[in-house]
Amino acid sequence: MKTLKKINKIALLTTLVLFLTVYLGMLAQIPLGIIQVISAIYLTIETYHKSDYAKKHLSIYWIVAISELVLFFIKNYYFPITNDAIEWSLMVFFPMSIAIYFYMIMRKIVAEFEYGSETNIQNNRNYES
Repeated sequence: MKTLKKINKIALLTTLVLFLTVYLGMLAQIPLGIIQVISAIYLTIETYHKSDYAKKHLSIYWIVAISELVLFFIKNYYFPITNDAIEWSLMVFFPMSIAIYFYMIMRKIVAEFEYGSETNIQNNRNYES
């Protein structure tokens, strides 16, 4: 799981840096999304029934991620009129917010399984600060 965390961290930071040039940042969202969906599937399979934190937050992640896809589909096929605010929200802001949320919950889930309990996670969080 440490490797999973490193891959996601590199992909997320690379995407954020590439947003200095908006076009490259938007292109970098494609591999980031693929990496995070594969990671979420793996975490869901491995940790969903072993941790209440994982169950709660992975459920939220899947609901939000699928909702984003549904909104994108509805916007493009039923309301093809362009509106820049909606376009930017659906193509940049929402996906990057979901990616950052996933990275945050993934870090905590990995820490929970590396250290074994919530107490150790709290100690580790205090140590990192």
